[in-house]
Amino acid sequence: MTTLALVQVGAMPDWVGPTVAISLVVIAVSILGAAVALAIAALRIAGETRKLSTMVQGYQDDIAQSLAGARRLSDQGQDLLVLVRQEVGAFTQTSRRVRRKLVRGVDSIEAKLADLETLYDLVHDEVEDTALDVAAALRTSRQGNGMLGRVRRLLVPSRR
Repeated sequence: MTTLALVQVGAMPDWVGPTVAISLVVIAVSILGAAVALAIAALRIAGETRKLSTMVQGYQDDIAQSLAGARRLSDQGQDLLVLVRQEVGAFTQTSRRVRRKLVRGVDSIEAKLADLETLYDLVHDEVEDTALDVAAALRTSRQGNGMLGRVRRLLVPSRR
């Protein structure tokens, strides 16, 4: 039986060898085609990757420049803010000084006006008193030699 099995194994039909060879060629061509397609796809992907890498690098450069510009703008804004704060502080100090001087000036004018009012009252009283004295002197001189006569009588001896 063993020999029979060997004989049966040794006897193969003639079409099996060429069919296996053809199928191996088809498999090899298929694998070779897949390898070529994979290589072409890999080359195209590598090309696209290089393009994307160049584009991303350009974007990175643009973003870096934009960030640098934003930083410069921010620094300038901060410098401007410091300058504005200093100027506002200077205006505030000047305003305070002007206000203090104005208040002192108004107080001084009020004091001088009070003094002027007092002086006016004194001058008015003096002018009024002088006017009354002049009026009294005029009345006395109209009445005759009243006062002058008395003075003359005292100074000049009488003839009698």
